[in-house]
Amino acid sequence: MTRTLDYEQALKAAQGLAERSDEALFEELGLRIRDKENLGGEERSQQYEAPYSQKADDMLSLGDLRKVGERWWQNLEPELMKLVCDPKNEDTGKITSGKTIPQVAASLATAAVVSTLGPPAWVIVATTILATKIAESGVSALCQTWRESLEAERSGTA
Repeated sequence: MTRTLDYEQALKAAQGLAERSDEALFEELGLRIRDKENLGGEERSQQYEAPYSQKADDMLSLGDLRKVGERWWQNLEPELMKLVCDPKNEDTGKITSGKTIPQVAASLATAAVVSTLGPPAWVIVATTILATKIAESGVSALCQTWRESLEAERSGTA
Protein backbone atom coordinates (compact mmCIF):
# COMPACT_ATOMS: atom_id res chain seq x y z
CA MET A 1 0.00 0.00 0.00
CA THR A 2 1.35 3.40 -0.88
CA ARG A 3 1.22 6.25 1.56
CA THR A 4 -1.42 8.77 0.58
CA LEU A 5 -1.33 12.32 1.82
CA ASP A 6 -5.06 12.66 2.06
CA TYR A 7 -6.01 15.69 4.09
CA GLU A 8 -9.66 14.65 4.46
CA GLN A 9 -8.72 11.27 5.95
CA ALA A 10 -6.21 12.94 8.25
CA LEU A 11 -8.78 15.53 9.32
CA LYS A 12 -11.35 12.84 10.13
CA ALA A 13 -8.82 10.95 12.24
CA ALA A 14 -7.66 14.13 14.00
CA GLN A 15 -11.26 15.04 14.85
CA GLY A 16 -11.54 11.73 16.69
CA LEU A 17 -8.29 12.36 18.55
CA ALA A 18 -8.54 16.08 19.34
CA GLU A 19 -10.78 15.78 22.40
CA ARG A 20 -8.48 13.32 24.17
CA SER A 21 -6.07 14.24 26.95
CA ASP A 22 -2.31 14.20 26.36
CA GLU A 23 -2.14 11.02 28.43
CA ALA A 24 -4.77 9.32 26.28
CA LEU A 25 -3.01 10.49 23.09
CA PHE A 26 0.30 8.99 24.23
CA GLU A 27 -1.52 5.73 25.07
CA GLU A 28 -3.09 5.73 21.59
CA LEU A 29 0.29 6.40 20.00
CA GLY A 30 1.81 3.49 21.95
CA LEU A 31 -1.04 1.22 20.89
CA ARG A 32 -0.58 2.14 17.23
CA ILE A 33 3.17 1.54 17.45
CA ARG A 34 2.65 -1.86 19.06
CA ASP A 35 -0.09 -2.78 16.58
CA LYS A 36 2.43 -2.69 13.74
CA GLU A 37 3.80 -6.01 15.09
CA ASN A 38 0.38 -7.70 14.71
CA LEU A 39 -0.94 -9.51 11.67
CA GLY A 40 -2.03 -6.75 9.26
CA GLY A 41 -0.37 -4.10 11.45
CA GLU A 42 1.92 -2.82 8.71
CA GLU A 43 -1.10 -2.11 6.49
CA ARG A 44 -3.04 -0.48 9.35
CA SER A 45 -0.06 1.74 10.14
CA GLN A 46 -0.39 3.27 6.66
CA GLN A 47 -3.91 4.51 7.51
CA TYR A 48 -4.87 7.47 9.65
CA GLU A 49 -7.68 5.43 11.22
CA ALA A 50 -7.99 1.66 11.63
CA PRO A 51 -8.88 -0.92 14.30
CA TYR A 52 -5.53 -0.92 16.15
CA SER A 53 -4.97 -3.56 18.85
CA GLN A 54 -2.50 -5.53 20.93
CA LYS A 55 -1.92 -9.29 20.92
CA ALA A 56 -3.66 -10.78 23.96
CA ASP A 57 -0.58 -12.78 24.98
CA ASP A 58 1.71 -9.75 24.74
CA MET A 59 -0.45 -6.92 26.10
CA LEU A 60 1.05 -3.87 27.74
CA SER A 61 -0.68 -1.86 30.45
CA LEU A 62 -1.99 1.58 29.56
CA GLY A 63 0.95 3.05 31.48
CA ASP A 64 3.41 1.05 29.40
CA LEU A 65 1.62 1.96 26.17
CA ARG A 66 1.89 5.60 27.23
CA LYS A 67 5.66 5.17 27.79
CA VAL A 68 6.05 3.67 24.29
CA GLY A 69 4.16 6.63 22.83
CA GLU A 70 6.13 9.17 24.88
CA ARG A 71 9.47 7.70 23.77
CA TRP A 72 8.51 7.89 20.10
CA TRP A 73 7.20 11.43 20.59
CA GLN A 74 10.50 12.49 22.21
CA ASN A 75 12.30 11.43 19.03
CA LEU A 76 9.78 13.08 16.69
CA GLU A 77 9.11 16.32 18.57
CA PRO A 78 12.41 18.03 17.60
CA GLU A 79 11.73 17.34 13.91
CA LEU A 80 8.20 18.74 14.15
CA MET A 81 9.38 21.77 16.08
CA LYS A 82 12.10 22.49 13.51
CA LEU A 83 9.43 22.49 10.81
CA VAL A 84 6.94 24.64 12.71
CA CYS A 85 9.48 27.07 14.19
CA ASP A 86 11.70 27.60 11.13
CA PRO A 87 11.25 31.26 10.12
CA LYS A 88 12.49 30.40 6.61
CA ASN A 89 9.81 27.76 6.09
CA GLU A 90 7.20 29.35 3.84
CA ASP A 91 4.72 26.54 4.56
CA THR A 92 4.59 27.13 8.32
CA GLY A 93 1.87 29.77 8.08
CA LYS A 94 -0.27 27.56 5.87
CA ILE A 95 0.28 24.51 8.06
CA THR A 96 -0.49 26.20 11.38
CA SER A 97 -3.23 28.58 10.23
CA GLY A 98 -6.07 26.10 10.71
CA LYS A 99 -8.92 27.26 12.87
CA THR A 100 -9.22 24.04 14.87
CA ILE A 101 -6.86 21.51 16.43
CA PRO A 102 -7.92 18.83 13.90
CA GLN A 103 -7.28 21.19 10.97
CA VAL A 104 -3.78 22.03 12.21
CA ALA A 105 -3.06 18.35 12.98
CA ALA A 106 -4.24 17.24 9.53
CA SER A 107 -2.23 19.98 7.80
CA LEU A 108 0.90 18.97 9.69
CA ALA A 109 0.33 15.25 9.11
CA THR A 110 -0.06 15.68 5.37
CA ALA A 111 2.90 18.05 4.96
CA ALA A 112 5.45 16.32 2.74
CA VAL A 113 8.31 16.61 5.25
CA VAL A 114 6.27 15.33 8.19
CA SER A 115 4.80 12.42 6.27
CA THR A 116 8.32 10.94 5.96
CA LEU A 117 8.84 10.83 9.74
CA GLY A 118 6.67 7.79 10.38
CA PRO A 119 3.57 5.92 9.28
CA PRO A 120 0.35 7.95 9.00
CA ALA A 121 -1.22 6.09 11.95
CA TRP A 122 1.52 7.38 14.23
CA VAL A 123 2.07 10.80 12.67
CA ILE A 124 -1.58 11.87 13.02
CA VAL A 125 -1.46 11.24 16.78
CA ALA A 126 1.84 13.12 17.11
CA THR A 127 0.59 16.08 15.08
CA THR A 128 -2.58 16.18 17.20
CA ILE A 129 -0.37 16.45 20.30
CA LEU A 130 1.56 19.31 18.67
CA ALA A 131 -1.62 21.01 17.41
CA THR A 132 -2.97 20.97 20.97
CA LYS A 133 0.21 22.67 22.19
CA ILE A 134 -0.10 25.27 19.42
CA ALA A 135 -3.74 25.91 20.38
CA GLU A 136 -2.82 26.30 24.06
CA SER A 137 -0.03 28.84 23.64
CA GLY A 138 0.20 29.90 20.00
CA VAL A 139 2.99 29.18 17.55
CA SER A 140 5.20 32.10 18.63
CA ALA A 141 5.10 31.26 22.34
CA LEU A 142 5.56 27.55 21.67
CA CYS A 143 8.59 28.19 19.45
CA GLN A 144 10.09 30.66 21.93
CA THR A 145 9.75 28.11 24.74
CA TRP A 146 11.27 25.41 22.53
CA ARG A 147 14.24 27.63 21.59
CA GLU A 148 14.79 28.54 25.26
CA SER A 149 14.80 24.85 26.23
CA LEU A 150 17.34 24.10 23.47
CA GLU A 151 19.56 26.95 24.68
CA ALA A 152 19.28 25.69 28.27
CA GLU A 153 20.29 22.19 27.14
CA ARG A 154 23.30 23.57 25.26
CA SER A 155 24.43 25.66 28.21
CA GLY A 156 23.83 22.82 30.69
CA THR A 157 21.20 24.63 32.74
CA ALA A 158 18.29 22.37 31.78
